[in-house]
Amino acid sequence: MRKLIYILLFISTFLVSGCNRQPSDSDKQLDKIEKIIEANPDSASNILKGIPSPEELDNRTFARWCMLSGKVTDKIFNDLLPTYQFERAYDWYSSHGTPNEQAQILIYLGRSYFADGDYDKAMSIYTNALDIAEKHKLNNLTGYTYSYIGDLYREKFMFTEAIKRYKAAAECFKKENNIDSYACALRDVGREYACIDSLSRALKILTIADSVARNTKNTEVTASINNTLGNIYAMQNKYDEAEEYFLKALAGRETMPDYMALIDLYIASGAINKAKELLSKIPQDNPKYTYSIKYLYYQIYNEEKNYKEALTNLKEYVEITDSIIYADNQSKILNIESKYNHLKISKEIDRLKIKQQSYIIVLVICIGILLLIIIGYLLYRKKVKEKIQRQQEELNRIKADLLYVSLELEKKKRLLDTFKEKNENYNKMQEEISILTTNYKQLQSKILENSPLHKELIHLANQNKPRNNKPLITEKHWKLIADEITHIYPNLHKYIYSLCPALSEQDFLYCCLYISGFDTNTEAKLLNITVDSVRKKRLRLRQKLNIILPDNNATLYEYLIENMH
Repeated sequence: MRKLIYILLFISTFLVSGCNRQPSDSDKQLDKIEKIIEANPDSASNILKGIPSPEELDNRTFARWCMLSGKVTDKIFNDLLPTYQFERAYDWYSSHGTPNEQAQILIYLGRSYFADGDYDKAMSIYTNALDIAEKHKLNNLTGYTYSYIGDLYREKFMFTEAIKRYKAAAECFKKENNIDSYACALRDVGREYACIDSLSRALKILTIADSVARNTKNTEVTASINNTLGNIYAMQNKYDEAEEYFLKALAGRETMPDYMALIDLYIASGAINKAKELLSKIPQDNPKYTYSIKYLYYQIYNEEKNYKEALTNLKEYVEITDSIIYADNQSKILNIESKYNHLKISKEIDRLKIKQQSYIIVLVICIGILLLIIIGYLLYRKKVKEKIQRQQEELNRIKADLLYVSLELEKKKRLLDTFKEKNENYNKMQEEISILTTNYKQLQSKILENSPLHKELIHLANQNKPRNNKPLITEKHWKLIADEITHIYPNLHKYIYSLCPALSEQDFLYCCLYISGFDTNTEAKLLNITVDSVRKKRLRLRQKLNIILPDNNATLYEYLIENMH
């Protein structure tokens, strides 16, 4: 439901009957409603409902009853009367009413058509109301009409056209010094700019709206603007500013939507504890928000990796949502019956048939879209499998090349020993061994870079995990790293322990991580330490291995790769 409908403050009252006409009981009740509607709209609504058989009232009284019903709707946001009743009221006002009354009843008629989904008819009615209001310089009614036309365009996702109408409404309210409606119109302009991703312009307009709203005592207006500002800042990922405005919005009468938005903001910004604490403090027994609360609990438990509780709340959310949809559908059916029970049965059947056909069309479209999604997913999976298969084939080829080069290298080394003894082609064989050794090292490096474990560790390091206080590498990762490195570099274990027989297992595992070839930044993220600490760990490892680098430009990594073979 729309949070704040523009309050219509300047509706003229009317008494068309002659001075000698004696007021009926209905007239007395309507007079009473006019007196209390501003201060106590709920009581006014009850009196309206208590008027027996309004359809049997004379045209003048019935038109007045419709006008007051619309005014009560603006106060307590209940459902508007059906279109046929406003049509009858307009028939009377068009002949006997003032321009103000004619424009007002047309606005209610247009809104009733809008509620029924007949947007073309609503637009036609609004245009007629706009002509009357502009002709007689009724700025407030002109502003309201532009606002409802803007709502209609917004419903059709024509956001640019909606912005034009809301701006026109704002100008009209500004002329009449109608601060509340002026601020709300600016709020709607900002909201539409946000819908077309023009957040900077939206923020600029909403800042003006916030400044205007400071001159009003209507907390609902200021709360609505603060809520909209909070949503804009949330869309910009400016969570601190968004939190500030959502907290301000809690000054309004209806606070639950602001609490929902605030909790959702905390979840989006990773402040799970704050979200959980706030969620536990708000009323849990409001049936209107039960399903939203369940879904927020699901999100929180899911972030906490408490999947059992998350699944429980998700299940309850789905069940409640299904119940709400069912109840809402039932309510709509009853509402339709109450509004149109005067119509002929044949027309009702035709309407239901059209509605049923629309559901069938929507169902067919949904099934078609679902099939397209499934087909797209299957094609995507096929593409992924083919890519994985190609990568596996490439890895197997590299491993085969590595094995071949390894065998060739061993063979050349044996031949080299022979050439040493016979002093034949020694230099040539030495050059071939050097080339094979280089190729062997390159293949080892390529196998390491293409391995799934290596890619997984890089992915872990690139993740943004705020307030993480433990290493990203698990015990399982350490074992996999050691297995992979000693498989790719089979001489590493023997070589390292030949340098330092007393080296601890933890130092050897770190040596395997170091040989994986990560830079200091990546290694620091994986170990959850500073870059300076990484440099110190590498220095201590070199000292334990008693390795003295040949020059200042050499690295421990290059030294180990060069000498372990």
